[in-house]
Amino acid sequence: MVSLSVLDVALVAPGGTARQALHDVVRTAVAADACGYHRFWVAEHHNSPRCAGSSPAVLISHIAAVTRRIRVGSGGVMLTNHAPLTVAEQFAVLQSLHDDRIDLGVGRATGGTDSSTLLDRALRRPPQARAQFPQLLDELVGFLHGRWPAEHAFQDLELSPALPVPPDVFVLGTSENGARTAAARGLPFAYGAHLGPKSRPAALDRYRSAFSPGPLGASPYVVASVNVQCAESDDEAERLAHDTVAARFRQKHTATSPDVSLPAPRERYLIGRMLEDLQLVRGGPATVAAGLRRLAATLGADEIMLVPYDITAAGRERTLRLTAAAWTPPARPDGPGLHGPQVRPAVS
Repeated sequence: MVSLSVLDVALVAPGGTARQALHDVVRTAVAADACGYHRFWVAEHHNSPRCAGSSPAVLISHIAAVTRRIRVGSGGVMLTNHAPLTVAEQFAVLQSLHDDRIDLGVGRATGGTDSSTLLDRALRRPPQARAQFPQLLDELVGFLHGRWPAEHAFQDLELSPALPVPPDVFVLGTSENGARTAAARGLPFAYGAHLGPKSRPAALDRYRSAFSPGPLGASPYVVASVNVQCAESDDEAERLAHDTVAARFRQKHTATSPDVSLPAPRERYLIGRMLEDLQLVRGGPATVAAGLRRLAATLGADEIMLVPYDITAAGRERTLRLTAAAWTPPARPDGPGLHGPQVRPAVS
């Protein structure tokens, strides 16, 4: 059975605060742990008032401290914003403190709402950062695993703290660039299907065809993230989906054009387009479970990462609880059944 995991990007609710958004992420992580999900990841965003998650390592530390079993990680750290040694040290500390259940997903974007030169300057991000991503990734893997090309300038540096079991490294991506980078290094690929039109399924074919087995992975491994909203019935989920998208749309429109009022037909059209672009898997438990299985088969995913799409923590918990219950067979009368999705071993 395909494993289920969770990604929470710490969206600030309309009319809410960033502080509450962060507390809601923690609450959702605790619920995911209780439901039996395999991983819980958080993301890095900057210059975005609607996203509170600017520091994955700090948030991961808190989540790992209040959960028991679930793997906790980044989806992801934007490696081009940071020195690889700094990231390796942060996650080495996290891995040492939290029972070797830390994941490190990395990407090459800024994590900002745009690619502004001002944000790049504030992050000390060089203009050529995106092109340098493969080199930075090799440095990160070198520090974590001690695997360096001959005579590499950093090969004599030692990671502190030293790790008997490094965190699993994943490459995030939506295009063939990220797929090729992951495949060449034998690393698992986290495909951002939840980003809608930005995601290109051809990347998965490229990843599998170009995959090079090695010490970090013997075969391709795909984690696909997808927006999900699950309710007690299909009708209720459809209503919630529309209400959530409408609220998010108005929040975004107010932030970007506070003095502009859209005609009602135009607003309805744009909300409909936004809902379509989300490619939101929605419905009652059986409908969502069937939709996720179809998606996993279509993408050839080894793992599906739910992005629970709701304004409230209670709504996200509902999606996780109902989906987990529908994903596994009910307990047999003569013995206990699985509680929550199947847990598979971590990629190594």
